[in-house]
Amino acid sequence: MLLIVTCGLFGKFYSLSMELHHLRYFIAVAEESSLRRAARRLLVSQPALSQQISDLEDELGFKLFTRNARGAELTAAGRVFLTGARALVAAKQAAEQAQEAAEGERERFVIGSFGAAMVSLTGVLTRFRQQHPLVEITLLKMHNRAQVEAVLDGSIKLGIGFGFYSHVLKEDEREQVSTRLLLRSPVGIVLPKNRRLPKGVAAKLKDFRDEKFLAINPEHGFGYEEWLRGLCERLAGFQPDIAALADSAETLIEMVAAGRGVYVGSEIGFRLIEEAWRPVGDFYLLTEPESRLELFAIWKKRAQVEQIIWNFIDDVVAELTSLQPGKDWNHA
Repeated sequence: MLLIVTCGLFGKFYSLSMELHHLRYFIAVAEESSLRRAARRLLVSQPALSQQISDLEDELGFKLFTRNARGAELTAAGRVFLTGARALVAAKQAAEQAQEAAEGERERFVIGSFGAAMVSLTGVLTRFRQQHPLVEITLLKMHNRAQVEAVLDGSIKLGIGFGFYSHVLKEDEREQVSTRLLLRSPVGIVLPKNRRLPKGVAAKLKDFRDEKFLAINPEHGFGYEEWLRGLCERLAGFQPDIAALADSAETLIEMVAAGRGVYVGSEIGFRLIEEAWRPVGDFYLLTEPESRLELFAIWKKRAQVEQIIWNFIDDVVAELTSLQPGKDWNHA
């Protein structure tokens, strides 16, 4: 679909003809501040995305981003253009949704997820949209507690997250929701490069009792710290010394690279962003038999579960199972 855009910028007006997907690509890079992360989010190659942004800049006649070691930062012109681009995309989407709603064709399916669990859904979402073109499927970033609240108030149909629900479900909520186990993922630990274990040495949680640990800020990973403390106490008889809280995977990676601590998490979570972890740390599976982290789906309990939820969950299980090889990076 072609858009005719009139944009007032620095006292000049540009009459532009561009594809809607150019604007979506631009918005993704602006929000991620990184071509690499935006390409992963959009399910396109980084070179292809870079070319699309260059084409858009050529058509506009000004630069939208400055590239540097930290990624892609909006120029002053880019910040102005972002506001208009978001408005145009939102208007187009609103028009399409209103038309489909008027024709009774669209069903909304909103999912809440976060972090590695969210990354794992990209392939499933693409296939699901192709199989159900009349279903409006939306993925929202929210931690486990927010998922529970959104499921109960009806703003999302399904939540998908790691097994911290035991720490976030209130007593009166347990009877109102249903859960399904999607995957039991082995738990591993990432050490800074200067802490690499000798080849053949098994990683046991008890051997890291004197280390500084990194945890996830509750606002971003509600329940993680309680899970980590319980795991260390149950498997190794100690309480971890938590040195810092991170608010994103990127922050965790930076902290490990700086030697600020070690990080414990699900193997599948590491695998999904292995490319980012490898240069800064070494991953080892913990060998304690009970070192597992479970991934769950959660939805509001009903007399009859909608078939679309079951279909989506089955697709997620198949996708996650295929992603988990079960090997250390350095001891494979």
